[in-house]
Amino acid sequence: MPNLEGPGDLLTSQAWYGTTMQDKRNTWVRVVLRGVYMQMAGQRVRTGSSFPGIPSVRGIAVFVLLAPLSILSGRERPHDREAVQIKPVPTPSYVSLFIENRHAYDVTVTLTIHAENAQVTRIVPETATCGGHREIEVARISVSDPNKPPRWRYSFRWAKGRLDVRHSDETRYRLPFKKGETHRVCQGYNGRLSHRDQDRYAVDFAMPEGTSVCAAREGVVVDLRESWKTGGPDRKYKDQVNYVSIAHADGTMGEYHHLKYDGVLVEIGDRVTAGQSIALSGNTGYSTLPHVHFGVYSALDGSRRQSHRLTFVTREGTVSEPLAGKSYTAE
Repeated sequence: MPNLEGPGDLLTSQAWYGTTMQDKRNTWVRVVLRGVYMQMAGQRVRTGSSFPGIPSVRGIAVFVLLAPLSILSGRERPHDREAVQIKPVPTPSYVSLFIENRHAYDVTVTLTIHAENAQVTRIVPETATCGGHREIEVARISVSDPNKPPRWRYSFRWAKGRLDVRHSDETRYRLPFKKGETHRVCQGYNGRLSHRDQDRYAVDFAMPEGTSVCAAREGVVVDLRESWKTGGPDRKYKDQVNYVSIAHADGTMGEYHHLKYDGVLVEIGDRVTAGQSIALSGNTGYSTLPHVHFGVYSALDGSRRQSHRLTFVTREGTVSEPLAGKSYTAE
């Protein structure tokens, strides 16, 4: 099930091959071994005669995927629910597994494979990054003993962002609001309310709803949401947050959260400059007061993200640790 702790999208899914199964999301998968009797859904089936048109390959297992796995991610629009998936592609001698990423942003995927009477050849490491709008081959699975049925399954999790990121402490960020404006930090680094683990270096700035939110660093808009109208000091609203995600040149991703309904001013694919207005602040999601949450993130693996310590340029000088309760003016 989706794990949506913080701004990242985490997902897990798995399937057994060598049997037919129906998981909780009503998804069917089947592997067909030509000429081998197998137990499928409580019945003995001569699999070779069940699928006409499949080429006969003597002594080789032929794998057929009847339906794609259903990938559920609570923060995605309905048409994006299968935006990251593992795609099995059969060949005469093995099955290739591909990561397919339909998002505009990069994702890091951890793919685990368990096999019985099957050989797994890794093309990339178990945890790897797949670029936005890309598809990469990650593994090949072949039969060890053609006289015995293979049985294998995979499970995977993915997180938003790249794995190979090197964030520099020398990078300078603008405050995420207009030049000359002053706003108070309502939660800083390691804030007790919600700035722990992957959000430990995020900063919350209190501001009235409808305040212009500006890019703290130049980059490309890779994700956004502006459809939520709800929010409040209850964790039930945690996933109901409007946001903009901006990819930076070093592979990190800037996240701007709790935006106003219908308040995003940019589109996916737009290149933005530091200081440019990108949205209007709001109070959506898990929020105790109107504010903007800003943090810079990268992936640790397919389950976790990390935030990076930031240094801001302000009228008060260079600030490397914004303090809760203190106000800062954008330069």
